[in-house]
Amino acid sequence: MEYEQIRYELENSATLKLMRSRNIALIGSFLHRQFKIAQRVSIPQLALEEKLADYLDYLQAAYPELPLQSPKAYLNDWLNADLLRKTFEKTAETDEPVFSLTPEAEKALAWLEDLQQRDEFIGTESRFLQILALLKEIKEGSTVDVETRIAQLEQDRDRIQQEIDTIKAAGEVDPFNETQLRERFISANNLTRQLMSDFRAVEQKFRDLTRKVQDDRLEADSRRGSVVGKVLDADDALKESDQGRSFYTFFNFLMSESKQRELKEAIGAIYQLDELRSLTKNYGFLRRIIRNLLNSADHIVQSNQRLTEKLRQMLDERNMRENRRVAELITDVQRLSRRVADVAIDDPSFWLLEGAPKINLMMERPLHPFEDSEAPTFSAVDFTDLPDDELIAELDELAQQFYVDETLLAQRIDRALEVRAQIALSELIDCYPVTKGLPEVVAYLSLATKAERHSVESSTIEWVKIQGLAPDSWLQLKLPKVVFYR
Repeated sequence: MEYEQIRYELENSATLKLMRSRNIALIGSFLHRQFKIAQRVSIPQLALEEKLADYLDYLQAAYPELPLQSPKAYLNDWLNADLLRKTFEKTAETDEPVFSLTPEAEKALAWLEDLQQRDEFIGTESRFLQILALLKEIKEGSTVDVETRIAQLEQDRDRIQQEIDTIKAAGEVDPFNETQLRERFISANNLTRQLMSDFRAVEQKFRDLTRKVQDDRLEADSRRGSVVGKVLDADDALKESDQGRSFYTFFNFLMSESKQRELKEAIGAIYQLDELRSLTKNYGFLRRIIRNLLNSADHIVQSNQRLTEKLRQMLDERNMRENRRVAELITDVQRLSRRVADVAIDDPSFWLLEGAPKINLMMERPLHPFEDSEAPTFSAVDFTDLPDDELIAELDELAQQFYVDETLLAQRIDRALEVRAQIALSELIDCYPVTKGLPEVVAYLSLATKAERHSVESSTIEWVKIQGLAPDSWLQLKLPKVVFYR
């Protein structure tokens, strides 16, 4: 912490500006009640204005000398102060703008919450054990020697076996006392609160990247390729950063049904403990952790999807401008050609073509480039000399075409996702075997790319075995990993 850095933060930090504000009691109490106590990630604008109007009426009645503004004026001030973020999240019900907390507001509310809990006892034992456990985890996780790691696991095994033998010999379990349970319960709630605040910082990273795309798009000399390259590089850098890796690892962990079930069972058992009855009313944050984490993670995923949408919109706009420019050039060429249409051309070399004409028909182009082998040639099918029975068989084969119903495939995906949060294409094919060969698999890939909630992971390769169209034939397909999400 240098002098210049601290001075800059004091002058520019939205969190510190809030702390120096005369209305910090109003701002902090209202935002904490609406977002933290109510356990909401975002609130529609009209609902937030109504809540703020009711809260201002309460303050006016309790403190008549307090000068107050209108709800809209307060919300605009908080937006300008980077305490709230206003976004438009169009849903099936409404496209009303919604408000959410910024990372700066999260920091301020977290500090105020810590200030309110200054009389709470400090659980030194649980915190020391957390430090010890983290150090042990770092030590074991950094081990690369096989024999050393095996020795560590054997020590853990011997310790667990010794505890089992002690319990069997004594016939009873030595549980935590009430103080130990309370301090661990409070620590878990505080960590949950900090985790929710961290989500705002990750979401802000994606929003900053989206803003960078918009800025690059407005540059006069920017090209599509360069802008797309910058976006992909920045997105890869974000995903490969410590923060990005940690979030996506956590997100995959959170989407696991078994982990969600394990977490729900643990939370349900904890809130039923008699020793924690006096705390559960004031510490309800942990009870709704799964729903809150899923909502917060969904906001981050939506931020990433907005980046993709901005990129697609930018490419569409550039393509439209280029097409318009091409049309203008064609019009100019036509206009110039009319002017010189009646002028005789005396220069004989004007119409001179050097070399033989090269014809490259569209249907002769291969679907994929061939480097080591020649492109395939197309041979004509002659039906004139075929016997009648062979001719009928050939024509029947041409007439026996089939149609892959994507609506039916989408219904299969929805039915599979009714009982689980996600399913891979390989698992879906096991549940609903492929009956129409490779075109049916291609249709699944098309559905995965059309819906933004599904993913196609090109970096992960899966082998899928399906039945071909010919009787008793099987195809072994090498595909990118496709995951369908609810």
